Amino acid sequence: MAFRACWRSEKLLVGIILVCFLGSCLFSVYSLSQSDHTLDQVIGPFALPKVDLKKRLALHRTAQPKVLLKHGGSLFQHNKTVKIPEKSEEKNQVFVPHVGLVADSQQQKQDENIKELNVVEDDSNSKQGFVPRVGFDSEQINDGKADIPSAFKEKDFAPPNYNLHVFYYPWYGNPEQNGKYLHWNHNLIPHWNKQEAKKWPTGRHQPPDDVGANFYPSLGAYSSSDPAVIEHHMQQMRYAGIGVFAVSWYPPEQADNEGQPSDSLIPALMDAAQKYSLKVAFHIEPYEGRTDWSLQHSVRYIVDTYGTHPAFYRHTRNGKNLPLFYVYDSYNLPAKDWRNLLSPSGSHTIRNTAYDAIFLGLLVELKHKNEILQGGFDGFYTYFATNGFTYGSSFSNWKTLKQFANQNKMMFVPSIGPGYVDTRVRPWNGRNTRKRLNGKYYNDAFQAAFDVTPEIISVTSFNEWHEGTQVEMAVPKKVGEYTYNDYTPNSPEFYLQLTRNWSEKFKNLQ
Repeated sequence: MAFRACWRSEKLLVGIILVCFLGSCLFSVYSLSQSDHTLDQVIGPFALPKVDLKKRLALHRTAQPKVLLKHGGSLFQHNKTVKIPEKSEEKNQVFVPHVGLVADSQQQKQDENIKELNVVEDDSNSKQGFVPRVGFDSEQINDGKADIPSAFKEKDFAPPNYNLHVFYYPWYGNPEQNGKYLHWNHNLIPHWNKQEAKKWPTGRHQPPDDVGANFYPSLGAYSSSDPAVIEHHMQQMRYAGIGVFAVSWYPPEQADNEGQPSDSLIPALMDAAQKYSLKVAFHIEPYEGRTDWSLQHSVRYIVDTYGTHPAFYRHTRNGKNLPLFYVYDSYNLPAKDWRNLLSPSGSHTIRNTAYDAIFLGLLVELKHKNEILQGGFDGFYTYFATNGFTYGSSFSNWKTLKQFANQNKMMFVPSIGPGYVDTRVRPWNGRNTRKRLNGKYYNDAFQAAFDVTPEIISVTSFNEWHEGTQVEMAVPKKVGEYTYNDYTPNSPEFYLQLTRNWSEKFKNLQ
């Protein structure tokens, strides 16, 4: 009993203290309201940060849906983040590593591991006495930068072949133009198997000398937004006889997880394309939230914003002159959803409207051909420059695919490339490397495409450096113990020249 009485008295004492404290607080707030000081001034360093709802919503939009990694020869599951850049970004700021990378305290170990990624193409090509005819050699590039002269003169240009398309990536950046490196500092993508992933290095490349590519560009670690770079690229494409570049496209304010939104670059690219008599098509990426409804909105946006530009590409088919869209990873949506948009009787069809177009789905597996047909697409392309890697990218299957396309009045656009190597971003993926073999792989790919007499041929790629499919000019370079692949004993424009030769042959067949 005595214990309970004591307990009650202590509870009463605590209650009295709480009442006094609350009363004091109320009196203080009342006093502040009568004074010239704000509550923030009084609380000072103990104040909670204000919440910016717009930023909070932006962070919400960066959810990481599971998609097939873009871009190129390996269909590996990866978390793909859509990045919304902060307006207050400053130059040369320090960025937090992506989730899954090791901490900064282990950065030195990362650097050592990166240097060990010395997967060099062995084509027994001598590198002695190499003098590039066009562009730069490695000694002309200081700290990954170079003065950018004209790539070619007008007299060097080949007639553009508008049935020869090339995939183009405007996602590269550097501190001079963008405040930081974009894509050149690509992270090393971990293997999807956790046990296997432990065998391989992690971390991030450190441009300008250490870039996320097995080859090194003649323009150094350039920015896609640099007007001089854009000009240089247009000249290279005209020299190669390319007529159309299909630009990797995300809606405004969206990007892949290594870059920044690039829709704002489209006007500059189209103006430059017009100057060099090139055309621009759109390669629509699997952006966050892409559905049949959102694609309708995207097509409306593209046509309304860029459709009247002289460089906007249109293709004549079945008597109609229409825009042409490559739809990457189209198999992520079921055929019934695409049919709502692409069938004339679909619930929100785009057919026979001002936004009608030619839509090409991506064919990777055999089953995709029927899904693409059922979805209402006008045809399909194969994208991957890796013969034998997928059903669609295997040259031996192209005759069958062309027959299927003809039977169903569809377009078959085979995609070919000069080779494939991505071990600087996927160090565990050497088995999917396709050596260039001094141009033989590229020549064989073109011939395989010719054998099925396609209406259009697409080239993977102009500048997908991470996967080593580029035809853009590259130079020899050695950094520490790592030696980049290059085009020797040929000059930096060798693959542009090969493209030029095949472009002329292709035009003569049409």
